[in-house]
Amino acid sequence: MLLILCNWIFIFISSLVFGFLLKKLLKIDNQNFIIHHVLGLFSISIFSWIYAVFFALDIFFNGIQFCVIIVGWFLFRGEVKAHFKELKRLWFSFKKSYKIGFIFVFIASLAMSASVPSIFDNESYYLQTIKWLNEYGLVKGLGNLHIFFGQTSSWHILQASFTFPFLETNFNDLNGYFLVVFSLFCFQKLQDYSSSKKLNDLYIGSTLISLPFFIFFINAPSPDLPVFLLGQLLFYLFIKFYKEIDCSMFTIIVVLTLFLCVIKITTCILVLLPLILLIKHYKTLKYKLVKPILISLLIAVLFIGKNVILTGYLLYPLENFDALNVDWKVPIEMVALFKTGTYSAAFDYQELEYMSNLQLLIAWLTSFKFNGIINTIFTFLLIVFPFLWYFKSEKKPIFIIYLLAVFHFVLAWNFSPQYRFFFFFMLFFFLQMIIWFLRKERRIVLFIYFSFLCSLVPFFTELKLSSYTTIKKTNTKTSILKFENILETKFIRFAMILQIGKIFEAFFSIV
Repeated sequence: MLLILCNWIFIFISSLVFGFLLKKLLKIDNQNFIIHHVLGLFSISIFSWIYAVFFALDIFFNGIQFCVIIVGWFLFRGEVKAHFKELKRLWFSFKKSYKIGFIFVFIASLAMSASVPSIFDNESYYLQTIKWLNEYGLVKGLGNLHIFFGQTSSWHILQASFTFPFLETNFNDLNGYFLVVFSLFCFQKLQDYSSSKKLNDLYIGSTLISLPFFIFFINAPSPDLPVFLLGQLLFYLFIKFYKEIDCSMFTIIVVLTLFLCVIKITTCILVLLPLILLIKHYKTLKYKLVKPILISLLIAVLFIGKNVILTGYLLYPLENFDALNVDWKVPIEMVALFKTGTYSAAFDYQELEYMSNLQLLIAWLTSFKFNGIINTIFTFLLIVFPFLWYFKSEKKPIFIIYLLAVFHFVLAWNFSPQYRFFFFFMLFFFLQMIIWFLRKERRIVLFIYFSFLCSLVPFFTELKLSSYTTIKKTNTKTSILKFENILETKFIRFAMILQIGKIFEAFFSIV
């Protein structure tokens, strides 16, 4: 846990400095803590992504990254001081119950990050993807070796930049750090609700109710967790600034949408949200669109370039617009097999060829245990939500998000209706309904703390996850927290902690 804490501090400092760099380039004026660090992580992922096209994300990359951080720290030392003062002010403004809640999330995330990962994809391709990035960067035709390598997410690129493989230790702790940072934002908005009484603040704060579900994604570099959380942040900002928006906030929403898309391409439907805002507020935004357009073009070039390098296709996993004929291209039969396998996975790999649409729906709703339950709940929410919205809210941006969810589900149904691809919409529906019926801050907070208690279960009880998913042959279990997860006694690691501690002490002395 000590090593993980050191890594979190380094990620914090990195995202702090890179956040200032991106805000300077895009002329963004926003002091919110979570938004700043999301911008910082986004800019680090771009920096790492461009570097990985040519070189490995190894010790030399970390050296360059470290130099950029030092230079940026000195260049923005005034802003850094102001940032820490704002963070201090935020902390002391919290109610005692919120401080305790944040400390709980911090310790739980730290402990879960120190445990053995239980997500199936972690061993199947997450770790290998990151290892390839650390050893070689983006490799031509890597998708031929394993078709999953063609999916390389920007979240894995970002994780690779904080893995430090030359230290011979495991630093796959980005998800735990991000959950902690996001939880601070949630408590901030719960605190704001005390004075604003805006249900939108209560909505984003209530995201912490889902901690018992999120906690399973902490100890692996799964791109699903940032999608679940950033999706809620995007919805929150869309609702808040639907009627009135400035250029800085529009740029933030564009960057947030781009970040979601390159973390997981299945979220691409969300690009409609900034487009809706642009159409609605075109007169206000039309003279300030150069930077959002340029950053969007850069991300498009990087995304297409990554696809071409790894698979030979422009829009992998789609074989459409197949204009290139590079010699490392993944055979089209393999791409077709991948798409077929991904689709059938949503139906427990049943024989689908002769099923009608009704039979497919029944098979999907009754799929193996947890999957079928989630699918049934999502279908129920999709049906009842518009009626509840009509009687409880009638806010137009909320209904726009609902229509987007319907459109997204139709697309997912034709490609692969796995719950991970639409869970962020399901979470939005669930949280909106919670605040419509409970409304009171105190009730929401009690619900949140009850969920905190539930999140302790995997720390003390082994759960055989194969009993709850479609992957029935695996013996993957959650691991009980042990003493050796908390304290490593190897001398070399202790010495490394001391060295890293000296570096951070030098940094903070500047502040």
